[in-house]
Amino acid sequence: MKKTSELSNFFNEIFLARRRKNPKYSMRAFARDLSLTQGRLWELIHGRYIPGSKVTERIAELLKLAPEDKERMQSLIAIAKAQPVSTLRSISKDEFAIISDWEHMAIFNLISTKGFDHTINSIVSRLEISMLQAEGALSRLVEAGLVVDDGGKFLPAFTNVSAPTEVPSEVMREFHRQMIGRSVTSLHRDPVESRSITSMVFPANVKNLAKAKKIILDFNVRMAELMDKGDTTEVYSLAVQLVPVTVAGR
Repeated sequence: MKKTSELSNFFNEIFLARRRKNPKYSMRAFARDLSLTQGRLWELIHGRYIPGSKVTERIAELLKLAPEDKERMQSLIAIAKAQPVSTLRSISKDEFAIISDWEHMAIFNLISTKGFDHTINSIVSRLEISMLQAEGALSRLVEAGLVVDDGGKFLPAFTNVSAPTEVPSEVMREFHRQMIGRSVTSLHRDPVESRSITSMVFPANVKNLAKAKKIILDFNVRMAELMDKGDTTEVYSLAVQLVPVTVAGR
């Protein structure tokens, strides 16, 4: 699993620290303070832009960084230049517990789709959730540093988010239950042309389960990469269940 870009985290932490001091502080203001365009700041926050030496010096001066923070930034830039940048944020079990209800990840992905108008009403309509759910989920996503509020325009702070899946917990079980529930909702709501739901039952050698899990994990990644190509306009979920039908030992 790839690690999150530390350089991206560095600037994201600075933005969030300023926002905590001033809740109205926006990405537009942050771009102004860094003497960057909003587009360039967006790329910087997402780890898609690595500043050169002149820009680095200017940023350090504009942010009034302490010598040790400036040295850290320069070190992170050197590391980022030497290796590919990842925009994957891995969150802990405790962090996931705060945003485990299904609408959080749905909103996180919805705000990056083409044509999304960045309004609460649009989230409510597209996901068929209440205003209270939408506002609460957005607030928690911003607080967790996964989404940034640019003056009322919500933007994802990372391209992807991953959570531990093999750690037994009631929170993770509830998340999976909700995602399976979304499949049931789609089964009754959506035409077959816009969904794919398949099932099969077969005899199984449990000694092959570890290999089967690896195949499923690889398939999940490939499917996400395929569906992400081109213009993304909708949010889909992929819930794969490989479970025993029989009770072991009986």
